[in-house]
Amino acid sequence: MDSIIQWFSDYYNWGAALVWLVTSIALTKAGVWLAFRNADVARMRQWNREQDKPKMANPKWKPIAKANMKIGSGVHLFLLLVAAPLTLTLSALPAWRYLADVIVLLLVYDFIYYLTHRFWFHGNWMPMRKVHALHHQARDVSWSDSHYVHPTETFIGLAIFALSLFLTYGLMGEIHAVVAALGYVIWTQLNTINHTKFNLDRFPFKTVDYLTTKHHIHHIDMHHGNYGSITPLYDWMFGTLD
Repeated sequence: MDSIIQWFSDYYNWGAALVWLVTSIALTKAGVWLAFRNADVARMRQWNREQDKPKMANPKWKPIAKANMKIGSGVHLFLLLVAAPLTLTLSALPAWRYLADVIVLLLVYDFIYYLTHRFWFHGNWMPMRKVHALHHQARDVSWSDSHYVHPTETFIGLAIFALSLFLTYGLMGEIHAVVAALGYVIWTQLNTINHTKFNLDRFPFKTVDYLTTKHHIHHIDMHHGNYGSITPLYDWMFGTLD
């Protein structure tokens, strides 16, 4: 019993997990608030809302969104109670680690997701292709389509993030809780932004415009490239950038 207590004392950092949760919520709310202070971005949100109304009125939309919320809550509980406490820290790290850890975490996630998306979700004869096809019913995507996915796909996406925490921990050592929160927020928001209607091809919005255009091309059918979730890096490296 003493050894178990000692193990938890040494490796289970519940305080870091709590900071990760609170920081993730705060960064998300602050980012959304700041983004929509811009009139052009607010106009893009209104455009999406108008496109979303008939989609969300579909009798199938709410049950799928509700099922995803349940699955997402369960995996987030695993993140909070298992993955985060075993990989995160509140101790100060060398200055270079903060930026490096965010980059490594996101690159690790996107590499695993790229392989999963390309070969498991889109690969011929893969059973997950039919699961992913639910999401690909959306040809002209808008915000609501980021939530119209099979619950199994929601589970896989969140599980990949949990796995990425453990792999980054193995590569870099303990990750600061705030760094993990920043990585989490960047990942979740980019996954949503990818599906939005966005047409501001000028500074400082050109990157967002590029990302949304790239993912809209992916949704034309089940045969286009652009499998990355966060960055076009792996599509560029492996010849699937469309």
